[in-house]
Amino acid sequence: MKELNAKQIETIIDEIEQRLLSQERIKFTFDKKWSSNFPNAPGIYFIFDNDVLIYIGESSNIMERMKKVKRTVNHTFRRKLCLKLYGTQPILKSNYPSQIEAGLNDYYVKNLSFSAVEMRFGRLETETHFINKHKVHGIINSIGKRE
Repeated sequence: MKELNAKQIETIIDEIEQRLLSQERIKFTFDKKWSSNFPNAPGIYFIFDNDVLIYIGESSNIMERMKKVKRTVNHTFRRKLCLKLYGTQPILKSNYPSQIEAGLNDYYVKNLSFSAVEMRFGRLETETHFINKHKVHGIINSIGKRE
C-alpha cells in the first residue's frame, strides 16, 4: 500500500472541509426523524448559526450524535451555546431552568443548521485541525484534553 505524503493528506482534509462548508445544510428541527438525515457512520460535523460556523464535532456515529445534540446533559455544544447566549452553565451537566431550556430550543429551531461527512479514520486529528483553523473566527469549541 502506498503511503500518503503531507501534501496529499492536506488536500484530502481541504476537500472534506469544502464539502462541509458548501453542501446543503440540514436545518434543525425537533422532529424525531431529524437525525435520520445524517450518516449512520463515523464522521465530522459542522454546526452553523445563521450560516456562520460556530462548532466542529466528530463522532463514531453521526446519526446517534445528532439525537443527543439537543440535550443539555448529552452535548457540550448546547452547554457552550448557553454560556454564549445567557452567560451561564448548568451544575454537573444537568438541565438549565425551564425558561433557559425553552430559549435554547427556540434558538436551535430559528438559527441552527448542520452539515456532516462520513469519515472512517483520522476524525480526532481532522476535528482538531479544523478547530485550530477556525478558532480565530469565533467558534465555541475548545480542544481540551486532545490538544
